Amino acid sequence: MYSFTPELHHVRIRQEVLDLTADMPRIDQTTELYRPLWEHLGRNGLPGMAIPETYGGRGFDALTTVIALEALGYGHADNGFNFSVAAHLLACVIPLWLYGSEELKSAYLPGLCSGRLIAANGMSEPSSGSDAFSMKTTARSCPDGYCVQGSKTFVSNGPIADTVLLYAATDPDKGFLGGISALWIDKTIHPYSSGDELAKAGLHHSTLGTLFFEDLIVPTRYLVGQEGRGAHVFNRSMEWERTCLGALHMGNLHRLIDRCVKQLRSGFQTGIPRESRQVVMHDLAFIQTRLEAVRLQTYAAAWKMDQQKPAGREAAMAKLAVSELYKQESQRLAEIFAEIGDPDRDAEQSALDAVSSTLYSGTSEMQKMIIAQSMGL
Repeated sequence: MYSFTPELHHVRIRQEVLDLTADMPRIDQTTELYRPLWEHLGRNGLPGMAIPETYGGRGFDALTTVIALEALGYGHADNGFNFSVAAHLLACVIPLWLYGSEELKSAYLPGLCSGRLIAANGMSEPSSGSDAFSMKTTARSCPDGYCVQGSKTFVSNGPIADTVLLYAATDPDKGFLGGISALWIDKTIHPYSSGDELAKAGLHHSTLGTLFFEDLIVPTRYLVGQEGRGAHVFNRSMEWERTCLGALHMGNLHRLIDRCVKQLRSGFQTGIPRESRQVVMHDLAFIQTRLEAVRLQTYAAAWKMDQQKPAGREAAMAKLAVSELYKQESQRLAEIFAEIGDPDRDAEQSALDAVSSTLYSGTSEMQKMIIAQSMGL
């Protein structure tokens, strides 16, 4: 069973990430720091932290990846940038490592791990909603490989990506059961177009956009995994994403709680009314308790993945618990800062950033369905 005491290497990794992020600035609206910040993390292999060292990564297992991402969420307050790094790693780089050919892995993983290349995941479509596998984008067989036709929307990193892990229907009649395939798209080799960056309330420095593929020829060697096995590739990547992405949110909440406690202690000396003090203290105690509970749930899901056991149910539970906690309690923390007379920009932005946390990587309703089905319902 998982030991609930972090091992020494976990402590060291956490401190390494905290040290690395200590002086990282937020990205301004010109995004001129975007690539340099990726490369800053890339010098330590963090954009590919779960990838073997032979390809330029750090070789972290799932549990260590969770701990490192939690430290990133705590140490760097730019939640949008952090989200982009995690989406790149969990939804794109890891499936390439797990299912890509040796040719593809050797060609792309070093750049993806170093921060030189940024990847995006092309799955969602305008008309598919939560039923992602009912996609309209097709990859028809042709003499030179596949001819791709269609579009993808709500693509994190889409407007700035160098590469895309694209899911397309190679046999639309089969759909989920053998009709979806995954293709690795290199923008310098397979030109596609992108729309304007989509505006959103939070995660401002995680670019979101729509990608368009018109009669795009992609050779067979860019297939990730076997033809028709794209649904398996996607579901495995979601197991990683649903387990590990929430670590950013846990780190963010931990940072806000620590700052709030520090301000509250100072307020005790400056005259916060007793009745307000007690309400805030009790709310913080409850938030801290919930955070510790979802942290252990997330660690347990990651531990199970590291035992090479199916963890779809546990990943769904972790995703549901963390995202609902993040959405609810980031709002409450922003209110607490205001109640103690010290409105906090970081807390207010985090509350906006958390709004979409119950949507990406599968909505909370989807996670509930996965959990219910695992119960035999």
